[in-house]
Amino acid sequence: MEEWRTCARPPERASYDRAPHAWLPLPGEYTRGLVARPKLGQHFLRDQVTLRRIARVAMSPGDVVIEVGPGRGALTRHLLAGAKRVVAVELDSKLAARLPGRCGHPHNLEVVQGDILECDFPSMVRDVPTDQSIITGNLPYYITSPILRSVCKERGSIRAATFLMQEEVADRVVAGPGSKKYGFLSCLCRLHAMPAKLFTVPPEAFVPRPRVRSAIVRLELRKDAPPEGLEPFLSACFRHPRKMLRNNLAGRYPRDRLAADACSGLRAQQLGLDELTLMWRRLERA
Repeated sequence: MEEWRTCARPPERASYDRAPHAWLPLPGEYTRGLVARPKLGQHFLRDQVTLRRIARVAMSPGDVVIEVGPGRGALTRHLLAGAKRVVAVELDSKLAARLPGRCGHPHNLEVVQGDILECDFPSMVRDVPTDQSIITGNLPYYITSPILRSVCKERGSIRAATFLMQEEVADRVVAGPGSKKYGFLSCLCRLHAMPAKLFTVPPEAFVPRPRVRSAIVRLELRKDAPPEGLEPFLSACFRHPRKMLRNNLAGRYPRDRLAADACSGLRAQQLGLDELTLMWRRLERA
């Protein structure tokens, strides 16, 4: 039999410093199988100031919002207050089933139980202009990069993405050339969007408390698709970050063509997206 639990401690005096296993829900918050499972990347954000702030920077009034991993609905409730419709995509079947009730059965909430990586974004924002649809959420740490790669290519369906993610990944997303954190993910995000790190969130704002800091990153998706062939080229450039470009690209272009290019003796981390794009164009034309 599943256990029902409640807590007598008021929310304003709740402590984030207790061990994860000692956490109990807030008053009136009854759960049956709704405790976070860190092994699945579940860390529930509970700080109301941060939740309001995320909702404010993520959306504009009247937007259709796709929420990734709503969990127990903490952010969902803030989004519902201003969104035309919230499409909440939750992998955990128990959390998905209980979400409407936890949010008061609002008319503008649609719950999709499934994997966000397998979802059809265009169908979720049906009959909505691109400039009125956004995606947001608290991303599970272990699949942040795949979600970013998937969302970055949805320019025809989504205006912007605002995600809470591990700060280490956030720094990789916004990193520039010369930084140790700069890599293919940095270039990929800049190729498809204009990323910006907005603010950080401390571990004590979550239950259970993660071992790392988190950060909010916003990506304004570009309207124009990148040239065909550029993304695979960038991937090849960063395949072995410590190697020079002439070595990483040896299987794609003749050696004499690479040797003639002034950038071939550099590492990919030394060049920005614009410089790598120019190099790609030179090599393709030669």
